[in-house]
Amino acid sequence: MCISHWLRAWACALSALLLLLATPGDGRSAEAYKPAFRTLGELAGEPSLRLDINVWYPGVRPPRELSYSPWTIYAARNGRPAEGRFPLLLLSHATPGTRFSYHDTAARLAARGFVVAAPAHARDSMHNMDDLFTWPQLENRVKELSAVIDVLLADKELSASIDPGRIGVLGFGTGGSAALLLGGALPDCTPWADYCARARAGDAYCDPWVRGKIDAICAGFPLKKSLADPRVKAVASVAPGYGLLFGPASFRHFYPPLLLVVAGAEKVDRAELHAGAIARLPGLKATVLELPEADTGALMAPCPPSVAAELPELCLSVRADTRSALGRRLDAALTEFFLRHLGNAAHVPHIPDPPDLTPPAPEPPAPVAPPKTKKRRGRQR
Repeated sequence: MCISHWLRAWACALSALLLLLATPGDGRSAEAYKPAFRTLGELAGEPSLRLDINVWYPGVRPPRELSYSPWTIYAARNGRPAEGRFPLLLLSHATPGTRFSYHDTAARLAARGFVVAAPAHARDSMHNMDDLFTWPQLENRVKELSAVIDVLLADKELSASIDPGRIGVLGFGTGGSAALLLGGALPDCTPWADYCARARAGDAYCDPWVRGKIDAICAGFPLKKSLADPRVKAVASVAPGYGLLFGPASFRHFYPPLLLVVAGAEKVDRAELHAGAIARLPGLKATVLELPEADTGALMAPCPPSVAAELPELCLSVRADTRSALGRRLDAALTEFFLRHLGNAAHVPHIPDPPDLTPPAPEPPAPVAPPKTKKRRGRQR
């Protein structure tokens, strides 16, 4: 056999082997698919929630430039999905972000074999911060993320691409805190007692107005019902805020594998008192990734010019090459983590039902015996 024939046969055998390794739904090939994209607008939940959702999924058509002003993304709009069922990842954006703010990360995860659903958190985003520093800021996010699962599994087209037994959540900033609650963490406010004594001057949480807000949140604990959704089998929390709500006992009913990303340059949710403090909790089982140069804006996709002009402190916090390097490190960690725990349906962790946090009913008061009455003796005549 001549060398050219031998090389051709070797190449064919290698191609066949790679095709076997990249079976639909196992996500093992680095970029086995083309990112497809569609949007959903639904009413879901009780009471009804308005959900506007971006969905990236593994497709077969090449991506192209799509305009969703002011954002430009790269995907195949309503592209034909690849064959097979894939893990579902819920993506919760940071407070100063939108459902488009991590489009590059979402597209790359779709190309690696994940369906990625990013809802708009209507009262906690770049466009509306009405829920800022309130318990609904977190609670509503968790409810919206759980409702997204229901919406996608009920969608006739998208549900065919989703393995309902392989669901994870990826949250950034406040979305990272919501991801922890969705995984079963229980807030207890233990670190809040001396938070401002340990914080640097100018810490946002120690502003008098914000301190009153946090005090109001803590007054509602302990929770009477866990926010955990046992359908979530893996959690990635990137630079979570509200570290002051998570103490040593907060993770006693947290069962999913956890990837915790510490953004060392974050200015509001400073690492030493938030993500880093959570990572140091005794007994916490987590894979920890430290990104010393990262802050909230550095982990987002590059801002459109109009957004960058309006919010330079968010959009231009790092140089373009630094943003790219951070994105590569984060994408590699996310891909490895979610493939390890969701890539094979036979090895998905079992998540118990949430604990019953119903306060015990007060014991009825002991019956009081009626007072003894003294018998009067009759007068003797």
